[in-house]
Amino acid sequence: MLNVLIGCAGFALASRRPVDMMKEAGFFVQEPDYKPGELSENVEEFCRIIKGIDALIVSGAEKVPRAVIESADRLKMIAVRGAGYDGVDLAAATERGVLVTRNPGTNTKAVADMAVGLMLAVCRKIAWMDRGMREGRYADLRVLTYDMYEKKLGIIGLGRIGKAVALRAKGFDMKIVYHDLIEYADFARHQGIQKVPMDTLLRESDFVTLHVPLDDSTRNIIGKPQISMMKPGAVLINTARGGLVDEPALYSALVNNHLYGYGADVHEKEPPVFMQLYRLENVVTTPHMAGVSQQALINMSMECAKKVIQFMIREEVPENALNPEVLDNRVG
Repeated sequence: MLNVLIGCAGFALASRRPVDMMKEAGFFVQEPDYKPGELSENVEEFCRIIKGIDALIVSGAEKVPRAVIESADRLKMIAVRGAGYDGVDLAAATERGVLVTRNPGTNTKAVADMAVGLMLAVCRKIAWMDRGMREGRYADLRVLTYDMYEKKLGIIGLGRIGKAVALRAKGFDMKIVYHDLIEYADFARHQGIQKVPMDTLLRESDFVTLHVPLDDSTRNIIGKPQISMMKPGAVLINTARGGLVDEPALYSALVNNHLYGYGADVHEKEPPVFMQLYRLENVVTTPHMAGVSQQALINMSMECAKKVIQFMIREEVPENALNPEVLDNRVG
């Protein structure tokens, strides 16, 4: 019997159907009760339980290092629940003939909703006011806040999520610019969006939102030089990856009131360790949950289950395989 290990917390939280599908297909499904990130932090335990596993399902935030992959004696597939896969050592997986897949687009709407929600929460000080109301400080909370309506939004990365954010921002009559290595001419033309150089976007945007993957080329894409270029009083939003932002440089800009505020669902270390940043009153933060709404979780988990069945049972090449070259000697 083929064994599937679900290495991400909450895989079946919204629906048991993905697990049931795999069981009906003939898999033995293991669902260890780990908290988010707990398995990644205990590599020794991860190396132990990966033995005898044919397919591993993880979230994009989980780490699957070389040591774990090399400890596996039967592993043929790693199915990443979301779109991001930077936690998986893709080179090690490829060397060992392990297929890695991901699910771009399954949580696009949920992440876009969160990005816009964080914009509102930061600029209108919603979280700060909520805390103050609970403390009985009603009069102290009646302060001027910042508007989103008709402001300029700069989107760094106009992929699926970036486009979804743009469509939502149009409801606020925002003027939208974007920067991306890819030209999205048709979408930009139809939506009245302008592509601009990175420096221009940073200098002119009232809101800047990040929607690019994390790799060597994007790490600290918002560092001290970029933050210094940003328009005074701007708001920065990050629902992509924490490593895109130099957190100490950002902290300094927030403390010195160069930036109005920061909204983040992702963090350089998870759980976060640079807690000074998250104690600032002009920061709103969430625990890497932007893409885990009820419907998004169902979508992601169902896609994982389908890919596992497709590859492991039917020996078909799944969509969004990151290293299909490992299939050359296995499937036609």
